Amino acid sequence: MSGTRIWSSRTVQAAISIVVAAILLVATTLARVALTPQLGALSPFMLYVAAVLVAGLVRGPFCGALVLLGGGAIGFRLFLAPHGVAQHGAVIALMIFWGVSAPVLVTANELRVQLGRAMARLSAALDRRGGTPA
Repeated sequence: MSGTRIWSSRTVQAAISIVVAAILLVATTLARVALTPQLGALSPFMLYVAAVLVAGLVRGPFCGALVLLGGGAIGFRLFLAPHGVAQHGAVIALMIFWGVSAPVLVTANELRVQLGRAMARLSAALDRRGGTPA
């Protein structure tokens, strides 16, 4: 029974990460589309890097990787190959986005892990002290 419960919990957590990634991708894409009249094809992935950071901090590496891959695909298709033909340098721009976003995701996850550890230490210290801070 506990094996089923663990599998179910992992499935639920994965589903939550997928939903969060989808929400971040939609919100980021809408924001970037709204900026298209001012930016055109410039910086197609700028906001997606921030979305990767948020996903990594909030839900961890799986969610961040979904945003990294999805943001690259959406940004490439909508802003660098809007009519099915990639602009000059579009593939290089996509590779740079992924190359920059990957360490952003690793750093976000490390910050998330370190924050979790710090919160656990604080909670343990408060438990030993017998109360909560004023």
